[in-house]
Amino acid sequence: MQEIVRLFGPSRAQGPSPTFDTTHLILAVLTVGEEGSIGRGALAEKLGLGEGAIRTVLKKLRDSGYIDANASGCYLTAKGRQVDRVLGRSLSRLADIGESDLTVGKNQVALAVRGKGKSVGTGIEQRDSAVKAGASGTTTYVVGGGKFTVPGGSKDCEADFPGPVWKDLRRELEPRNGDAIILSGSDDIKKARLGALAAALTL
Repeated sequence: MQEIVRLFGPSRAQGPSPTFDTTHLILAVLTVGEEGSIGRGALAEKLGLGEGAIRTVLKKLRDSGYIDANASGCYLTAKGRQVDRVLGRSLSRLADIGESDLTVGKNQVALAVRGKGKSVGTGIEQRDSAVKAGASGTTTYVVGGGKFTVPGGSKDCEADFPGPVWKDLRRELEPRNGDAIILSGSDDIKKARLGALAAALTL
């Protein structure tokens, strides 16, 4: 994952009062890859960026060779598709699961980081990164023995905190032993998605 982060350069855009960072750039690649082709306005809406910021994001990605555009919209180049495939091996898709008691925020987004459960400490680093990206809160789990666990806490979260959300997580993420599971929430779904990805990038 860190190799992918390095591909996009500094974590924060250059210039005064930047409004996007590496998380937006990676989410842009994931979004364009998922959509196949998407217009600038629609991409800006999904990323929660204004007109000026999305122009800068697209220029950076085009200059770096990850995307191109035609009359139908933005699409991934061969280089961009390669990065998208690498990301797909490292991450599950971002799954919108609605509201649960596991974290705060009416809109919650889950993400599995493949094989990175061992990199999770207390979960504070993931939470802080997600909040910095705009999320209201984030909880991180580790999958072990087929169960959702919390490092230093519950060894079976489904048994200790029963609820329908666990079935949603299993269905949407297809978790594997050793995965880290990020659950990020916000009243704004775009901020929840950015928070989940920002948390994942710490791993």
